[in-house]
Amino acid sequence: MNYLISLATLLLILVPQDQKLPKEVNQLPEPVRAKATLIVTGTYGRGRGPCIFMPDGSRRWALDSWFRIKKVYRGEVGGKSIYVKSSVSPKPEGTRATLEAGSEYLVLLRPSEESLKAIKAGEYLPAWDALDDEEIVAIVALK
Repeated sequence: MNYLISLATLLLILVPQDQKLPKEVNQLPEPVRAKATLIVTGTYGRGRGPCIFMPDGSRRWALDSWFRIKKVYRGEVGGKSIYVKSSVSPKPEGTRATLEAGSEYLVLLRPSEESLKAIKAGEYLPAWDALDDEEIVAIVALK
């Protein structure tokens, strides 16, 4: 019996604990926090993507948007940036901030398997393959 109690105590001690999350996480409802499989803080940026040659001979450039990772709280990120679609817009529930280039944000994500594989490998995702509204749980401005 003592053997089982010692084993249970050891298992409870060795369970990995989440790192201390920023206080802004506590402002979000519990279901929103629980839904996120990847939580990071990062600086938002925007820029021109690769050139796209159009059938009429003209050229266009996609607009890339990304978060340059500062710290990872939950999940695994292999590169320095996570790419999101530039059309990401704030949700009416207030779980998204108005994004400004150069500002820091807390980003809660639930990426698809394919997106998660690219994030873990640190791959560049072009604008048309970047994370979309369905994969972004919440974006909160850090003060």
